[in-house]
Amino acid sequence: MDNKKAEAGGSSEARMASGSVRWLVLSYSIPTIIGMTVNSLYGIADRFWVGQIQGAGHLALSGIGLSLPITNIIMALSMLAGIGAAANISIQLGKGNREGARVTAANALTVILFFCLLFTVFGYAFAPQFLSLVGATPELLPYSLPYTRIIIGGSVFNMASFAMNHPIRATGNPRRFALTQLVGGITNIVLDPIFIFVFGLGVEGAAIATIISQAVAAVMVFSYYFSKDAVLKLSWANMRPRPSVIKAIFSIGVSPFILQLTNSFIVALANSKLAEYGARDLGLGGDAAAIGAMTVIMSVNMLFCMPVFGINQGSQPIVGFNYGRRDASRVKSAFLWSALYAVIITTFGFLVVQIGAEGLVSAFNKDGALTGIGSKGMRIFLCMLPLVGFQIPASNFFQAIGRAKMSIVLSLLRQVLLLVPLYFILPPFFGLDGVWAAQPISDFIATAVSCALIAREFKILDRKLKPQEPPAQEPSALEPTGINAPKD
Repeated sequence: MDNKKAEAGGSSEARMASGSVRWLVLSYSIPTIIGMTVNSLYGIADRFWVGQIQGAGHLALSGIGLSLPITNIIMALSMLAGIGAAANISIQLGKGNREGARVTAANALTVILFFCLLFTVFGYAFAPQFLSLVGATPELLPYSLPYTRIIIGGSVFNMASFAMNHPIRATGNPRRFALTQLVGGITNIVLDPIFIFVFGLGVEGAAIATIISQAVAAVMVFSYYFSKDAVLKLSWANMRPRPSVIKAIFSIGVSPFILQLTNSFIVALANSKLAEYGARDLGLGGDAAAIGAMTVIMSVNMLFCMPVFGINQGSQPIVGFNYGRRDASRVKSAFLWSALYAVIITTFGFLVVQIGAEGLVSAFNKDGALTGIGSKGMRIFLCMLPLVGFQIPASNFFQAIGRAKMSIVLSLLRQVLLLVPLYFILPPFFGLDGVWAAQPISDFIATAVSCALIAREFKILDRKLKPQEPPAQEPSALEPTGINAPKD
């Protein structure tokens, strides 16, 4: 490594080791908050502009909403490789093992390219069957199928750019991470109305605009790895699969992977319940209206949760680096500040939703029935949003310190173990309102459990992370990138 790169890397590492945690979390999080929020506009912009299609906007909106489980699968695979690599890279840099960090990044690229190949082939072939399984009716399939197949066909750009952007963030370069997402998201916002209305391509135009935008983001991501000042460099030799490195990536990445994968299942289950009880409670067309309402609700929820994910990603390198340094005080402080910032954001989101739900829904589509159903559902569905601001960082905290099992437990508790039974228990008694109420009840219970587990983990950190002498020399690049975390 040349002197310039050593100084750049050392500067960011020095800040993570001794800078003010309060401002460090904030400064690392602001770029990622901007990037993640703009990145969420990929899907939100598609839904917004599609909802404006004259005469068919409500059906088109509901139709592309059915693609959400598939886009969740794309995101899950990207997180498995990208976030898993990023957490390991942060810990390796904390140990001073720069070459090991490069090997981890290169193996993450190998993994994501393999995922891209499998997903594109099988996803494209079985898209009709999958969409029917998640609730696509003959009325909605003409809108959902073309959109979904284009998204699947270009998924290599989405997966590669999202996964390989996370190692950049892990090196202490959150601005580059955010800029890439910012450029991609803005490109999509600009191209959507052009392809949908000017070129007259409808839902297909929305998908094409998204793929082009993700390709632009991918070019920006990979330009970093071949720049002169990059801490991480990609090489063919390092891309050779190394089982110990891939295992370490998966051991940490499996938690967000499972969370996103279960989101896909949950959205499919929710759509089926919305179709069933929407038709029962609202009559003819109630199924499409209820699914459309959920599409809008999930878009608004994403607007307020994506900044929280941005805080997670901003704080993760700080937590992981100081965990590698065995500094329990800074590890705990980084979590507490990230949770505080997240709760402030979600509380603001809660107030916006409770005060202006009608305006939020009607912004996507002017259909009166959709506005009435969606505004009521939104107020119920997001009534525990302030608590989510703590629960999400809690799960991320365990992931950042290598406690993958605990992170998975918290993720599954909120999204599967509690939510799935509630989707079956509540609707028979409360109808469509029961579908909306399942999520906030799950959020409340999961947050209570998370508080208890975090308090327990803080005591463990004080006992386990006792300062030790640094290694006499840099570890080998072949050293597995996992960490010896406390047993779950």
